[in-house]
Amino acid sequence: MIAVARHNVWMDTAYRLDRLRADGERLLVAAASDHSAEVPGCPDWTTADLLAHIGKVWRMLAMYVDRLPSARITHPDIPEAPEGDAVDEFARAGLSHLREVLAAADPDAPTWSFGVDQSVAFFIRRAHRETLLHRVDAERAIGSLTPISTADAGDAVADPMSLAFRGADLPSGSLHLHQTDGDGEWMLEVVDGSTVIRREHAKGDAALRGTGEELMLAMWGRRPVDGLELFGERSIVEEWISLAP
Repeated sequence: MIAVARHNVWMDTAYRLDRLRADGERLLVAAASDHSAEVPGCPDWTTADLLAHIGKVWRMLAMYVDRLPSARITHPDIPEAPEGDAVDEFARAGLSHLREVLAAADPDAPTWSFGVDQSVAFFIRRAHRETLLHRVDAERAIGSLTPISTADAGDAVADPMSLAFRGADLPSGSLHLHQTDGDGEWMLEVVDGSTVIRREHAKGDAALRGTGEELMLAMWGRRPVDGLELFGERSIVEEWISLAP
């Protein structure tokens, strides 16, 4: 189980859908430019594999918002990605469909989700953040990374911890995250067998300081913590990072 305070509430649906469009297009262009490029943040993946993955993820998110199920869909009817250049259109069609579904959706509508927030808003945020992350993956693969906005990076820092962990080995101590180029501060704890995220200044068993982009990439397992300010036990930081999907 997990409890998490909502944050960056100014990021309304219109903003997130605009970022989904922009980051999605950048992802598609970058990955299509070289299907054989290796993806640094995803071992053993090429950009073609990344397109296949994100094309399926976009379809899955759209499916949940379109159906509004009361429980997890155990056998989602998501097609497999095609081989070769056809994967470009597979991914593009998935993004287009997701944008249409989310634009027509009520963010407050209840639905099952794999996070603590059981509403359509969860999937809107997830679409925004996952697309941002994989846009970064695709651009890093071809060696041409466009900037990540301070706000978007800060919004995504603690996102891996906003999922509902089932059967996972939870961290042995608390972690404080401090964004140095914005007002983001997070306290991550395990309380009574549940992970709890609060936006506040507090002392943890370990602490990590860096820019929003540095923290985001570290907490999503896309860069080492070397180069960031680390206080306390490094093993605790790594335990929290290991929760990233």
